[in-house]
Amino acid sequence: MDPVLDRVRAANPAREDEFAGLADFNALELAPSPRKRRRLLAVPAVGAVIAALVVLPNSAPQASEVLRHAVNAVAVDDGGILYARSHASWGPTGGAPAGTSCRQVWVQGDTAMRWLEDRGDQEVFRKGEGTTRRTADGKVTTEPGMTMVPTEVFRAGGLLRKAQSGTQIQLEESDLDGREVYVLRWDEPSGPPHFPKIQMTMWIDRETYAPLRFTDHSSGKDTEGKPFDQTYTEDILEFKTLPDTPRNRQLLTLQ
Repeated sequence: MDPVLDRVRAANPAREDEFAGLADFNALELAPSPRKRRRLLAVPAVGAVIAALVVLPNSAPQASEVLRHAVNAVAVDDGGILYARSHASWGPTGGAPAGTSCRQVWVQGDTAMRWLEDRGDQEVFRKGEGTTRRTADGKVTTEPGMTMVPTEVFRAGGLLRKAQSGTQIQLEESDLDGREVYVLRWDEPSGPPHFPKIQMTMWIDRETYAPLRFTDHSSGKDTEGKPFDQTYTEDILEFKTLPDTPRNRQLLTLQ
């Protein structure tokens, strides 16, 4: 990961409780809107008061349904083993990437996870045992107290579920590489001393609600007071749920 993003993440670290539970989104009233018009809405997340009418076409599901399906699609605590294959890049916004990575991840709730880069590095996590990393050259290290967060797309699902009352989530209809998608966009709180702006965006398939792309755009000043504008992008090339079988559980171990 880029060191600038690492410094920003120090002000907004992933927490284990971001992956606990599912959100209970209240239903929203919808009014018809011509399909040719661009549709944008702001939805207060869990527990917030709905103060305005949400506008989507008659054929679209309710906003609460979109959010519920998006959350459930990346839920890491809903049975089975989630599998994702993705390509990630990070670096200055609008510029050439500072780094790229292709990886596969397997996630079974909050009890077991595995992360494998195409170049051979891999990590596994098991609750009660910590995280073990093996590099492509065979070097193995174990950190008993570390909980692994496999990729940002899974963290995004946790953040959506744990969104606090008053958080504004924008929902928009668009297309991505020829596929019809819903776009969810929201701001994340950061930390002192400079409180940089952190905006996250997720593109999900309109039919399956599977995640297709996730971006984390951070800008402002980092913890050292240095200005930055960085974007992390993860394109999800394959996403599915595997049955919880002994054979599939082997995918959660070092290979």
